[in-house]
Amino acid sequence: MNVTAFKVRVKNSNIQKGKSAGYRIIYQVETPAKITLLTIYSKADQSNIDAKEIEQIVEAVKRQNEENMDFLMEDHSDD
Repeated sequence: MNVTAFKVRVKNSNIQKGKSAGYRIIYQVETPAKITLLTIYSKADQSNIDAKEIEQIVEAVKRQNEENMDFLMEDHSDD
């Protein structure tokens, strides 16, 4: 799978170590108007995230989006 994801470093204001010890936000730009948040993690909890893990997250997000679309397309008039 070919996934283009971006990582942003964000400072944790609770600690005084700057961005290097803060949070990591991983996201994917799907269109100019659609950005998908893939994960957020603390550098203190997880040192790094590898490409395979990002691919797994992207697949899970795609499955969830497909399930949501299927649900929205179903007839719920009897509910």
